[in-house]
Amino acid sequence: MNRIPLAMALVLLSGPALAEPEKVAQATPPADAAPPPAPKPAEPAKPPLFNIYGTLNVNFQVTQAEGATTKTASVKSRTSVSTDSSNLGVKGVFDLPQGFQVVYQCETSAAVDGISASGICNRNSRLGVGGPTYGTLFYGNWDTPYKSMAYGTKADDPFLNTDVYGFDGLMSSPGFNYRSGGWSTASNTATFGFDIRANNSIGYISPPVAGFTLKLQYSADEFKNASGTQDPTLYSASLGYDWKGLSVVGAYERHEDGFALVGINPAAAGTTPAAATFGATAGNTAGSATAAIHSSDSAWRVGAGYQLDTAAGATTVGALYEQLMLEQSKAPTGALKKYERAAWQVSLKHRAGNHELRARYSMADQGKCTFADVAGCSAKDHGATNLAIGYAYYLAKTAQVYLHFAMMQNEKAAQYTFPIGGSPAVAGATPAGADPLAVGLGIRYGF
Repeated sequence: MNRIPLAMALVLLSGPALAEPEKVAQATPPADAAPPPAPKPAEPAKPPLFNIYGTLNVNFQVTQAEGATTKTASVKSRTSVSTDSSNLGVKGVFDLPQGFQVVYQCETSAAVDGISASGICNRNSRLGVGGPTYGTLFYGNWDTPYKSMAYGTKADDPFLNTDVYGFDGLMSSPGFNYRSGGWSTASNTATFGFDIRANNSIGYISPPVAGFTLKLQYSADEFKNASGTQDPTLYSASLGYDWKGLSVVGAYERHEDGFALVGINPAAAGTTPAAATFGATAGNTAGSATAAIHSSDSAWRVGAGYQLDTAAGATTVGALYEQLMLEQSKAPTGALKKYERAAWQVSLKHRAGNHELRARYSMADQGKCTFADVAGCSAKDHGATNLAIGYAYYLAKTAQVYLHFAMMQNEKAAQYTFPIGGSPAVAGATPAGADPLAVGLGIRYGF
């Protein structure tokens, strides 16, 4: 008999029997054995000390402004490559004791088309302290709470507050070719809209508390003139509430000595109005070192949005309503003393898989005006509407291609224009009564 196969068979047969006592010993430890140590809880991930981020948003667009009250002033179509909202930044968080943190951000425009390149930290940039429990207190150059009140909520703009398609071509603007911009801390300079980034400011953003988030911002009067007759100061606040698919938002902003009426009814030489706005017989000025002419311009806005999730996708509807009130004391006789106007908008967005449909409709009324010391001011024919529709396909979570269309319809005296982007022959130079129109095919990528 061959002994090797027999030995191998004995080993194989004895294997389970030999292993069994070891299994029993592992499964039944001695009664006095110490319990195994509990696993250590995973440490929470620390926030990044250094993070590079950015958004590249480029679209090829066609813009025009036909139908001007003076027909020869109509602007035929122009083509351009627009890069609005393209930016590159660095931000981070440094942990301190007792749950505090140092936060910083430096964001710079990324003019990938090579036009109007700017210096560093010219967009939302700040340095501050705070933490998840306390919120964030910061200094810097930052979008005001009024402008950012709906960011990231269900009431946000379906067109991402971007380019010629953004909602702020009509909302936040009194018209008169105002474009989205920044708060000017310089004396004798007009800021006559409310979609702005405030430099030289201190801000606070609270943590969410029972669904509520508070934002506050103040722009310091560092550039008050020596005699104190011009004291440009900005105050802005917003309060938002989020619960499941619902968002409710509200904001208020006030500009002291922002001289909005100077932007609406500027004086040419002396006190002659350059455009005779509303039939004014004198132009508005910001005064001088010896002549105190103060202004107080304010705006408030409320809105809500709701997202409904179904098997067919996510549908989000939103609405905003706002009131602008622009006033100036001691204006020259025949110049503007006050102008106010209301506006509203409704929006719709539907996301199904990688496909997203977008739509928004806005309307601004013609408003009401008052002259200094004389009667007869009329804001007739200064209203406008804004329609935007679009489609986007998401290539990835942060990458999309899109096709957008936007059109404003100005009454015969109105001059609402595209908030940013677009050909300079149209955007910011829209003739009275013209209807700015834009269509664009774009790509947007965030990292």
